[in-house]
Amino acid sequence: MHSSLTRMVAALAAGLLLAQAAADAPAPGSNPALRDVFTADPAPLVVGDTVYLYVGHDEARGSEMFTMNQWLAYSSKDLKRWQAHGPVMRATDFKWAVRDAWAAQVVRRNGRFYLYTTVQHDKTHEGKAIGVAVADNPLGPFKDARGSALITEEMTPGPYGWNDIDPTVFVDDDGTAWMAWGNPTLHLVKLKPNMTELDGPIEKIALPNYTEGPWLSKRKGLYYLTYASMAHQGLWEHLSYATAPSMKGPWTYRGMITGTAKNSYTIHAGLIDDFKGQSYLAYHNATLTLPDGQTGAVGRRSVALDYLHYLDDGSIAPIVQTPEGLSRPPVLPTSRPAAPDFGRSDARLRVGQFIQGYPSAWRGEPVLASVTSPFEHAPEPRGFNSHGGASRIAQTFVPKSDFTLGRISLYAGDGHGTQADAPLRLALLDLGPGDANAASYGAGADLLGAGEGLALAYQPQGAGLLDISLVGGAPVQLKAGHRYALELRGERNSITVYLRASRKDVYADGAAYLDGRLFKDKKDQPADFAFALYARP
Repeated sequence: MHSSLTRMVAALAAGLLLAQAAADAPAPGSNPALRDVFTADPAPLVVGDTVYLYVGHDEARGSEMFTMNQWLAYSSKDLKRWQAHGPVMRATDFKWAVRDAWAAQVVRRNGRFYLYTTVQHDKTHEGKAIGVAVADNPLGPFKDARGSALITEEMTPGPYGWNDIDPTVFVDDDGTAWMAWGNPTLHLVKLKPNMTELDGPIEKIALPNYTEGPWLSKRKGLYYLTYASMAHQGLWEHLSYATAPSMKGPWTYRGMITGTAKNSYTIHAGLIDDFKGQSYLAYHNATLTLPDGQTGAVGRRSVALDYLHYLDDGSIAPIVQTPEGLSRPPVLPTSRPAAPDFGRSDARLRVGQFIQGYPSAWRGEPVLASVTSPFEHAPEPRGFNSHGGASRIAQTFVPKSDFTLGRISLYAGDGHGTQADAPLRLALLDLGPGDANAASYGAGADLLGAGEGLALAYQPQGAGLLDISLVGGAPVQLKAGHRYALELRGERNSITVYLRASRKDVYADGAAYLDGRLFKDKKDQPADFAFALYARP
């Protein structure tokens, strides 16, 4: 009798514990959406009535950053309840790779499934590389489709050392396949119908604040390029997007979709469009705690989903990341965000903004330039929030001959643009004789705006040329041997605009300054902003 009573009490206790666990369990669809392990870089694929979700497996311990060895797959018919299918491939299944199962995407073509991803190449090629694997069903097993990398560092030369990460592939309605990838430069290329070879040259696309993690999609005839942004501007990553009438562009920046992910400085988008009448955003944060006590961190992220809504003009309504996720009904946006007011430039200035691409040379024949190839020589964005913050960003220079200034070209871009009540101001100071790389400089006569500079309105653009022509006022005469400072003035710690700085002293007759103090590179050497000056015609 005593034994039976003990068993009954134990069973009752166990039942109560199970009931309590069920009561404490998050509602289906809550975030994080995947809770069995740490996951990152979600890439959804719709096949019929099922969504497959491919993710990287975060296995970092302690303070490790990104320890990722394999890609996992999940599936769902309602996006609230997910079935785990385990690994579909490991990084070292590419025999030429040594590690790093970074962001991947699977696309369907001619009844087969192609996985495009980032791995670390072995010593035969430097840096990251993009591989492609293939399978006969969405759950694999995936096998290397080429026996070699599709993209290597040598194919995308640049000043960064590792460009080839985060591939996204999109197959258009006419069967044309496109691939985009890269950090911090966005690359785009067409693929051959076999999906394993390039079909044409690799292009560069400059989008405002682009960092990494692009996602290509199309809806109602409009092409979308969603991407992680703002990391190279000194912030945690946001999600931004651009649209275009075709994959060849032109791409129009449409703004931010959502802000930073909780507890994670990275974020990575995957869009699910019109699945059973609703669209969704898949991304990652770092809010999950596993039953063994491991908590979310930089290298221990967790996939989440929230509702995504398109407005009637094709724009995407801003998304608020929520712990409730899809466990609650979607709420349609009731209003459209107000269009930003970037203000106006002073009437004495005409501002031309470079729309697309990265400048490898200055246009025309400058009288004076700090570098010959802006993209190659000046890769580092620096703004008013750099190095503790500043309200003045400047570059000094010394002309070799007298000339009348007609146009200023800056390798600039990114940021959120100016505001009507807080414009940039452009000043040009005559500092007189002095050391080209002095530790600081003081006041000088402003040749443009009587000490205040001239208002300079600016709309967000990708890294490119910002051309400023002097079209009014008295002619600005620059004298040989005089030292001048070209200044942008703005609000301290604002993210209005970013000049591109060199990684070493590339211009002997001047230097970059923040608030009048010499700006130095990581090796404590003077650096320079990329600029060019042109004579008045």
